Amino acid sequence: MKEKILASIADDSKIHLNDLVKKLNSQQDELTNALKELQDEYKLAWTKENVIYKIGDKFRYGTVKINEKGFGFAKDLNDPENDYFVPPVSLKGSISTDEVVFTVEKESDDRWKATIEDVALRVKTSLVGEIVESRDKRFLDFIPNEPGFKNYRIVMVNQKDYKIKKDLILKVKILDVRDRKLFTRIQKVIGDANKAVDRIFSIAYEFDIKTDFNRQTIDNAEAVAKPIDYNDPLVKRREKNLILDKNLVTIDGADSKDLDDAVYVEKTTNGYKLFVAIADVSYYVTPFSPLDNTALFRGNSVYLANKVIPMLPEKLSNGVCSLNPNEDKLCMVAEMDFDKEGKMVGKKVYESIMNSKARLTYSEVNELFETGASTRTKPIVDMLMVAKELHELIDQQRVNRGSIEFDVPEPKIILDKESNVVDIVARDRGISEKLIENFMVSANECVAQIIFEKELPYLYRNHGVPKEENLIEWHTMLRALGINVKLTDLDKINPRTIRKALEQIEEQVKDQTERDVINVTLLRFMEKAAYEMENIGHFGLASECYTHFTSPIRRYSDLMVHRYLKQYLVEKDLRQFKLDQNEKFIQKACLIINDTEKNAVSCEREVNKVCMAEYMTKHIEEEYEGVIAAVLKFGLFVQLPNCVEGLIHISELPDFTFDEKTNIMVNKQNKMFRLGQKVKIKVKNADVKKRIIDFVLA
Repeated sequence: MKEKILASIADDSKIHLNDLVKKLNSQQDELTNALKELQDEYKLAWTKENVIYKIGDKFRYGTVKINEKGFGFAKDLNDPENDYFVPPVSLKGSISTDEVVFTVEKESDDRWKATIEDVALRVKTSLVGEIVESRDKRFLDFIPNEPGFKNYRIVMVNQKDYKIKKDLILKVKILDVRDRKLFTRIQKVIGDANKAVDRIFSIAYEFDIKTDFNRQTIDNAEAVAKPIDYNDPLVKRREKNLILDKNLVTIDGADSKDLDDAVYVEKTTNGYKLFVAIADVSYYVTPFSPLDNTALFRGNSVYLANKVIPMLPEKLSNGVCSLNPNEDKLCMVAEMDFDKEGKMVGKKVYESIMNSKARLTYSEVNELFETGASTRTKPIVDMLMVAKELHELIDQQRVNRGSIEFDVPEPKIILDKESNVVDIVARDRGISEKLIENFMVSANECVAQIIFEKELPYLYRNHGVPKEENLIEWHTMLRALGINVKLTDLDKINPRTIRKALEQIEEQVKDQTERDVINVTLLRFMEKAAYEMENIGHFGLASECYTHFTSPIRRYSDLMVHRYLKQYLVEKDLRQFKLDQNEKFIQKACLIINDTEKNAVSCEREVNKVCMAEYMTKHIEEEYEGVIAAVLKFGLFVQLPNCVEGLIHISELPDFTFDEKTNIMVNKQNKMFRLGQKVKIKVKNADVKKRIIDFVLA
């Protein structure tokens, strides 16, 4: 059908859907499904007015981003390296983030100019912003948070239905765009811009992250959040695999409430046995229920400063599913045998019931490992010391196989009871955090390998091998920084030698902070991890087969994995029609949860920015030593020891120019600024509303 559609539309032309239906004389459903696929492949554009454009030499398909000054840039989705300038008169009612049909032409000065012909898809359907007084204080205006929308006059058609006042944060629905006016309808009053907690939630709304659950989901949670029914056949079948006698413990941050993993390690004749018990969320959240639909479209929990927007209601996330101490809990268990060198030599997965013997925190376990002191019982302390032995062996195995690991410093934002930012510190990561990470990675590999060997439809967490050209660019950047990685040209394009390069950086760059910002650059040159049905392995972990199994309270991917483990291993349901259903659902779900994950990361980043700006408002004119974290055309980003970042704008660096080849700033006297360099700065400005911090050289 797709080939028929393409053949029936002349190159460089457009057609109305009704005319296409007559021309092809085909079923509407079949035609519209094919049109959607062609639009996803950027071969056609299908507008809401049902005009279909054939994408090619004349009509291009892309996204538009509009500057505060009123002009825009169109990015060709079939050629994403190129952006085209769009003058204000050529925007044709498009707004930032729209997917558009556009044409390009060369102007007299040899520069390319784009003209928007039509809007194919309005990605942004709502805005979050703040009510401010006009300059003459006669009017109250709505100013969106996002810069690309600040040059419109926002008309709120239902303003009279609300008591609008200065500093209110609102969410509005976009209705229409005409003559630099955005017509909107107020959907929700989020709160007061002067309250930090309301600002945090306003950013969640900005990213369309829902902070409340609908009534059906709450009712569903109330209905299923019951004590364990030991007579239920789905519970009784676990009796042959009970682990209630094991000294399982949870190890989490002190403020965590959604405890979804517990661990226990014992010595065996040939090495060690590791039990990783994970909350059995799939028992409570059944397919196609209100809880399931909500969890799928949320995709994951979102952690914003000290606020959690959970994937599941608290009745489940902090209640029946959370592995709280001294309570029987339904669980899924990955049981693994390791030899004396830390290699996994045996594995199985099963349903069980567990009872956590202690709710431990990272800090107290780190203190035990550092000092040997603990208030816990001897059996738990002894088990933890055995766990530490196994962790060290697994860690060495990961090093041997080429797993890439460097500690990226992360900010910990500390708020008071009113959610005001009182401090920002670099988050500590001790032995216990790494121990849990190693045990969770082992469990994820265990369950992925078991199903992969059976060649059944499944969900994998893939991380592709970096491209050769990206590795060459990374090594070129290292050399410009004066780091000699002592690798041959062939080694430099071999992804397995990345760890060697990181070891060379560690040897040659003694300052930890400088080393951190240099190491972080590697992330720019690597592929992004994603959920997919076809296993390609996880490059960063040097794992041939990987999935996510360990966090079903806060990730929908893990909930799916639990369901398939039960279907394939416990119920042994391998009927072909069920496998076909699984395959279709995995493909659909991956698209959703990959997007929700990216969205959550972007939202968390923006919340960090606003919290950092708020914190630095109390430190204007103060001086600090920082490290240059990025060198760009428009200035230097400098990172302070507490992970706060600010910009020294190029206007504050007279006579300095940016050298693209070496990624440095240099002046005529050959004074230079480069990545990882220490500089003294003074805080010039911090703007909470714009989420920016400005530094100058001290």
